[in-house]
Amino acid sequence: MIESTFQLVRGVGPGRERTLWRAGATRWCDVLSTKDPTVPRSVHRELCAAIAEAESAYQARDVEHLASLLPSREHWRLCEAFAEDAVYLDIETSDDAVEYAGISAIGVLDRSGPKLWLAGRDLRGFLDAAEEWKVLVTFNGLSFDVPVLRRAFPDWQPPACHVDLRHVLARLGYSGGLKAIERSLSRLNLARPAHLDGIDGWDAGWLYRRGRDGDRAALRTFAEYNLYDAINLRTLAAFSYNEMLALETADVPAVRAIARTMPVPERGEVLYDVSKILLAL
Repeated sequence: MIESTFQLVRGVGPGRERTLWRAGATRWCDVLSTKDPTVPRSVHRELCAAIAEAESAYQARDVEHLASLLPSREHWRLCEAFAEDAVYLDIETSDDAVEYAGISAIGVLDRSGPKLWLAGRDLRGFLDAAEEWKVLVTFNGLSFDVPVLRRAFPDWQPPACHVDLRHVLARLGYSGGLKAIERSLSRLNLARPAHLDGIDGWDAGWLYRRGRDGDRAALRTFAEYNLYDAINLRTLAAFSYNEMLALETADVPAVRAIARTMPVPERGEVLYDVSKILLAL
């Protein structure tokens, strides 16, 4: 999808991009090679320059530069090309934690599997791991996770490419909280274990405080709740990418035919690693 993306300059929005697609310009190379552009020549010149930049960044795997060329609402288009560089992240906060902006846990899933950092134990380990991430995927992270993390770790710079699934899913017609959306998409098999069913943010705070005070069962339930939030984002991201691709190209079969979809992963292969994390608590 990224090589069919022309929303790289101010003069090309969704409508003009579709005009280019329908005129047969389905890839960057088509725009660069045309001698009779279907957009104003001034816009065409700017677009050709931006495409040259984008091609160079794409070949260099420079996600930061690519993300800077795209409108933030179109960052979802980078998910397929840079899936291996993505991190799926969720944080928990506690109303009585005083360090690190009240963060009680940071759970992530990246190419090496799930990870968990806990308040009072190893939260700063997040910073070392974060150096490897090029694409950040969250749910409501623009409003919550990222601002809290920035307060907790002022030296941390989030990846330039941030896909907030709350907003992507809203464009697809799915609104509400993460758990409600998971339930509405039952075909994705995102149901949580029975002992986690019904737990919300308030319950998580209570479990964290119980765990901090020595209740290991409560701590494990808290950690499992957080990790499921993170690992379910990977499935939702692939689903969202494929649905957005279908939506954006529904009336342009030439683009849909060449754009690659993402495999929608099962979470089974990471649950063993989740179990190891929980048993170590």
